Amino acid sequence: MNCILCKQENFKIVSRVDSKNSSLLMVVLCNVCGMVQQNPLPSEGEVNEYYSNEYRQDYKKTYIPKIKHVFRAGNLAIERLEVLKKNGIINGRLLDIGAGGGEFTYISGKLGFNSKGVEPNIGYSEYGKKEYRINLDTGQLADISGQFQLITMFHVLEHIPNPVLTFEKLWKLIESDGSVFIEVPNIETNTASPHNIYFRAHIHYFSEATLVASASPYFEKIYSEKNSNLRIIFRKKEIKGEMALPNLKQVSHVTKRLEDKGWSEYLIRGEGYKKFFSRVKQTIVESSLQKKDSLGLLNKLIKESMDKG
Repeated sequence: MNCILCKQENFKIVSRVDSKNSSLLMVVLCNVCGMVQQNPLPSEGEVNEYYSNEYRQDYKKTYIPKIKHVFRAGNLAIERLEVLKKNGIINGRLLDIGAGGGEFTYISGKLGFNSKGVEPNIGYSEYGKKEYRINLDTGQLADISGQFQLITMFHVLEHIPNPVLTFEKLWKLIESDGSVFIEVPNIETNTASPHNIYFRAHIHYFSEATLVASASPYFEKIYSEKNSNLRIIFRKKEIKGEMALPNLKQVSHVTKRLEDKGWSEYLIRGEGYKKFFSRVKQTIVESSLQKKDSLGLLNKLIKESMDKG
């Protein structure tokens, strides 16, 4: 297999085990460009079938969102909209790819955007249409047509076999001077348990350098955040360019970060010891939620956000 990014075949094995179920899963680091990816890569057909039918059950243990998932997604939607607002992006035609139950599509539509979502899982997409009465289609990126001023993909790109081809498709869907807001797990973080990193569902594991490189022929970075997740806002290039691969320093950095991952780093520098207490607090808060009022919950979050200004 050749690297999806640089097309070379020069790999180092970083994992052989799926963290979810301990089955065989080969994950490799490209020694040339620093891309971390499954080997071999699944086909697009295999991935589409998995996300249409199995993914939500495997990872959420449900075919429709639970109220705690709505609560988490609603809070994340408010937070992500604040990031967009900070960068002067407050309205326009918005497409949310991998929309889940539709919480971001609904909230963004109430806070200035003309929002549309697309979600491959029929249980989640039908839930969003029924609960929130939003424009939410069941389908894949390949099913989308039209032009948008903003496209959002939150924890989607790591599940797609070819991120470079995906950015090309986004480039064709984005209007002149339009933006793409991407969020993916950060492979360089020290906040992930060393036994909870590599999964069948995650095909690629991005650093900031490899994510920017994947987009580089079509988009330029205008904003980034690096924590446990990477958040990057890209602006469309008017003319397609050449790919700018990570430099040697960036490749060395991600290589060292993978070597340094371990329990001591996670518990101390990554403050993993605090996670038990934060989960207890989260459980207490979520146990008080009204079980059947997803719409009311999102409207409450919107009101609280507007009251804060």
